[in-house]
Amino acid sequence: MAKAVKVPTLEEIREYLKSFKADPIHNQINDADHAAMHKEMTQRIFAAEMTDDVKLTAWKFCKELTKFSHAPVSPAEYKRMEKWLGETALIDVLIKACDGYYPDPAFKYGFDTIGFSYSIALISQSQYRRQDCLALLDRITQYYVRTKDDWYTVLLRNMQKLVKQFPDLNGFKTALESI
Repeated sequence: MAKAVKVPTLEEIREYLKSFKADPIHNQINDADHAAMHKEMTQRIFAAEMTDDVKLTAWKFCKELTKFSHAPVSPAEYKRMEKWLGETALIDVLIKACDGYYPDPAFKYGFDTIGFSYSIALISQSQYRRQDCLALLDRITQYYVRTKDDWYTVLLRNMQKLVKQFPDLNGFKTALESI
């Protein structure tokens, strides 16, 4: 019999983080559940209204992201997101979670580069609500063109790796290359 997966609520995540910060010496991140709760993208994702089924999918996605040590670089790393393409409700949540989430140039410490970049990789490959996905990618691209923040190179790499398969990403690639 499969073990039931305990999906935390946003409040439980926040309470966990509060108690962890109160006693960091005795608290340890010892499993994927705890590692996922420490990620800013997990908190942004779980701030969205979701059904229990979508929460379970989102939790599995967040826990999978803890396995990765860096933003996607190789084609194989971008392919990791293909298995999530059919999860349209997750994509809905990710579009909201990524919108307006940019690293603060003055203080990047808390920015979840891995979670954000893999979420963007998934959104970039999704044909579901394609116009909304492209609109989000445009807002993010315009942010980096405007600020010239050096994180743009991660977004540019995303476009360079995926543009052959998704030619509608070419305008973003060109805009980012102009920085």
